[in-house]
Amino acid sequence: MFGSIPVWEMLVLVVVILATLSLATPESESNETPMEVSEITGEMRLSSRASMDALGLQDFQIGPLATIALDVHPIQSEGCTACQSIPTGFHVSGEVTITELIDSAGRNGRVEGTLNITYLRESTDTHTVREWFNVDWNAGAASSHWVGMLHHTPAKWTPSEEYSSTFLETTQGFESRTGPFVSFQSVGDTSREIEGCLPGGFSCSKASQSDYSMIANFTEPRSPSLIAHPDDWQMSTSNQSSLNQPEGMDGMRSILSLDDAVSSSAVWSPDSSASLTAIQTWGINASSSPNFSPLTSFFQALGLPSISYDVPDGVWTEADYSQFSTGFITNEQGELVLSLLLLDS
Repeated sequence: MFGSIPVWEMLVLVVVILATLSLATPESESNETPMEVSEITGEMRLSSRASMDALGLQDFQIGPLATIALDVHPIQSEGCTACQSIPTGFHVSGEVTITELIDSAGRNGRVEGTLNITYLRESTDTHTVREWFNVDWNAGAASSHWVGMLHHTPAKWTPSEEYSSTFLETTQGFESRTGPFVSFQSVGDTSREIEGCLPGGFSCSKASQSDYSMIANFTEPRSPSLIAHPDDWQMSTSNQSSLNQPEGMDGMRSILSLDDAVSSSAVWSPDSSASLTAIQTWGINASSSPNFSPLTSFFQALGLPSISYDVPDGVWTEADYSQFSTGFITNEQGELVLSLLLLDS
């Protein structure tokens, strides 16, 4: 959850930003050396309930304007002992100002916040093995801080940076064939304009004003900064029947297709010494659970493989601690394949 919504809805907004990262100039547009994004600026109309809730704005009407100014830097992690390759990714930081906010009493307001995103991916030439993200939204009472890991078993095939089947080339640039409307075009030699519709923004379409319009500026490839690799989670055991039912991650239950509660003693946590206050495990009905692939066309528009995750057979566990809440999936082999950590703001 982010506030009172599932983390997957929160990530829709983050994915829009991540999707502009490490944008290689497509071969069909230029034969020059690929460049990487250095900053993202623009505006986003929060036209869906999910996009509002993602920023902790549950008490306000849909439709305010978010102005974004973000810097982007390449990173790679060090210290991963189990990685097949060095994880690489990006650090995104900057300001987000939300104006035209209207509460239930009709009063106007604004929110100023800072956004820090760290994204890492471990991959081979053709597959992605694991992905890590850290999303810190600092905006007073609307703040939230998420940390997550996706482990793809088997590894997820990463297709080449080809989007011809997803996008239609027009005189203005490229536009998506299916899904939420997305279009992009070059602006000079080192910029690209991206606009489109958020999922769930029902008033947005090709014929209407877009939900977001962003400019991504590019520079020559830079040497990545080194960061410490995210901490590994540790497994311990616990008698779940002696603890309360957790509440910190209950929003995920509305997305995952869960069977009845099951008995399990396995507990995965980033801090094995933390005080556990509540825990519960449910079986997963993988055949009925959705496969998450937000904004696929947006990623492919920029020559990037889309972020996606196939929910496996296994169990979903939620646990509350005194300082944080966790949710994690273990597959039928007992492997940790998805972990989510919600820190106290």
